[in-house]
Amino acid sequence: MKTFNDLEFNNHPMGNGIQAVLNIKPDTIVSVIAGEGFYSNSKKGNRKTVSKVEDVFSFEVGIKRNNDENWEVVGWQSREDINALLSIICK
Repeated sequence: MKTFNDLEFNNHPMGNGIQAVLNIKPDTIVSVIAGEGFYSNSKKGNRKTVSKVEDVFSFEVGIKRNNDENWEVVGWQSREDINALLSIICK
């Protein structure tokens, strides 16, 4: 089973935060982001720019299923919350 620790964070394409993308199944993608304008919280504050995962307290998580164009988005998720989500999605 995948956990938060399996996520590899890089700079977000918009340049104002970080992002990790995990392909769970052929039809399920999970994106975990944090930074300016995202539903996240860091040492700098709510929805502020971040560059290191260590500085983030909560993250925005997007889930895309079945090649649908829409993302299911939930904000302010802790590492434990993300582990719980992944345990459900990875079943």
